[in-house]
Amino acid sequence: MNFKIISLGCPKNLVETEYMADRLERGGHIISEQGDSIIINTCAFIADAVRESVNTILSHIDRGDRRRLIVTGCLVERYKEQLKDLLPEVDVFVGRGYYHEIEKIVGKRGFFYKKDPLPDTFPRKIATSKPTAYLKIMDGCNNMCSYCTVPFIRGPLVSRRIDHIREEFLWLIESGYREINIIGQDIASYGRDIGNSLKDLLMDLLRIKGDYFLRLLYLHPLHIDNGLLDVVKNEERIIKYLDIPIQHSEDKILNLMNRGYTKAYLESLFERIKENIPQCVLRTTLIVGFPGETDVDFSNLCEFIKKWRFDNLGAFKYSREDGTPAYRLKGHLRKNIKDRRLKEIMEIQQDISRKNLKRLEGSESLVIVEEKDDTIMTGRLIIQSPDIDGIAFIKGECYAGEIRRCKIVKTLDYDVIVSILN
Repeated sequence: MNFKIISLGCPKNLVETEYMADRLERGGHIISEQGDSIIINTCAFIADAVRESVNTILSHIDRGDRRRLIVTGCLVERYKEQLKDLLPEVDVFVGRGYYHEIEKIVGKRGFFYKKDPLPDTFPRKIATSKPTAYLKIMDGCNNMCSYCTVPFIRGPLVSRRIDHIREEFLWLIESGYREINIIGQDIASYGRDIGNSLKDLLMDLLRIKGDYFLRLLYLHPLHIDNGLLDVVKNEERIIKYLDIPIQHSEDKILNLMNRGYTKAYLESLFERIKENIPQCVLRTTLIVGFPGETDVDFSNLCEFIKKWRFDNLGAFKYSREDGTPAYRLKGHLRKNIKDRRLKEIMEIQQDISRKNLKRLEGSESLVIVEEKDDTIMTGRLIIQSPDIDGIAFIKGECYAGEIRRCKIVKTLDYDVIVSILN
């Protein structure tokens, strides 16, 4: 069978799509844009993601597409057999617990689900372009944030064994990938279920010689210790970039979110990072409009952002998700209030980002060359994460897949213009 695969949602989902693609090809199937069957690997983290997943499925049904339709991923995990009645046109639904048999199931009809974790997703068929790849080190989460659907979609924390991760990491390096983005729901929690830690894993991987860089994506603030920060500080092959979603700054909201830390803890953490790794780029994520968030709470959050001046920041309106503890909280806010607060926080961040980048003008950096857009090469500074941060417009001779030395000649609100150095 010939398959077109559509992957929605986060990099973790993308890695799982890559794993399914490899399984299909090993089973004799062909991956092709003109496939006679379509696999849609869905996201269902929040209502907007559910809407996108369902609309993507319906877009193939409504236009009379006669290709077989296979739906996988988080939509299946969250809504299970309800989907059979809601989307009867779908030929087969496949839960994550059956990915290791995907090549046998795609030709059948029905619903295939079992509540098994999916920590190992190797070997896989990489979908990202060199030099960039993701390395998934864990599955699930134990943090139980009150607004989050992940624990009942992906289950509890299950860490991969270090030797399994090392095998995949070696394969990535030998295959020519140089920017390895380490991912999981909360990679700072890695190993807590098997007697290891993220520091242990990093020290093991860094024993492998080679010209590569590691980036750490999504670290819950509560699980970042001094030992981990020392590794980031002292190891040249770890990019000085930390993605630390705080979600809010005010103790009342943090408590309602069940985040497990206080504003004072966040202040102490960021003071340690800025003192010990002053060149470190910080990214965070916020939720605005959480139930009970007053004007004062939001004003204080804005002041916190102005004080710590994060290099990159993503903000989202609170999404009321059925089945989460926050769903039952009192004080849910109107959409127009959440819209206004999101707009305000992003205007503040736009100014911060512009001024932070302005300080880089005239300095040198590494740039990851990604693609040619018309006549202009584009990519990212090494301190910009794929897909979520700004981009670099590149002057000078270079080729996609390279990591080159450059000079930052001009900065914009979120993006930069660089010139390749010979």
